Amino acid sequence: MAAKKKGKFTSPEKLIIQGITPIINWGRRSLKSMDYIKRKPILVSVLLVVIIFGFLGFLLKDKFLVAVVNGKPIFRYELGQRLTSSFGKETLENLIIEKLIQDEARKDKISVAEKEIDEEVAKIGRSLGEGAKIEEVLAFQGISLKDFRQQLKVRLQVNKILENEITVSEEEITQFIKDNSTSLTATGEAEKREEAKAGLKEQKIGEKVQGLINELLTKAKISRFLK
Repeated sequence: MAAKKKGKFTSPEKLIIQGITPIINWGRRSLKSMDYIKRKPILVSVLLVVIIFGFLGFLLKDKFLVAVVNGKPIFRYELGQRLTSSFGKETLENLIIEKLIQDEARKDKISVAEKEIDEEVAKIGRSLGEGAKIEEVLAFQGISLKDFRQQLKVRLQVNKILENEITVSEEEITQFIKDNSTSLTATGEAEKREEAKAGLKEQKIGEKVQGLINELLTKAKISRFLK
């Protein structure tokens, strides 16, 4: 009688391990999948941020770049550094004076309306002659209309600060008309005298401006950090 072939004996411990191993492997794969799922929103968010910043960079490139020469950029900060080095101190002093004049006008409750600035722009435009445009003249000088209007506002503030100190006599008006008859644009006698009076006031204010600026600079507390 043939002997029974003995089956291969597997210990209970091995059976348990064999049963658990597929579960462990499935668990590992699940964990990897979950890790990918968790990372996926982060990757999408990063991609969106890159796209948004790239789009904003394209739209706002003029805020960072001023020129590209043979593929090499010139950044706005480089231009700023060069301008500051060349004209920084002069520009800073002008800004300081503007601030002081604005403060003095505020203290004296002086205001300048946009209509007044418009009238000054129109007056200067008429003085340029037929066919000349003030925007073109300003552009040729490298000044924007916005900056020019600000300069006019400061000038009008100065005029109003000093006008109470200015007096123009009838004798001065008569002499002014006599000396400047060819340059006056008015035709009637009354209009000529009014134009002459305005010219004399402007002239006298111009003579007092530097004194006002010196006085304001002396009284003010100013800290300069530009070297």
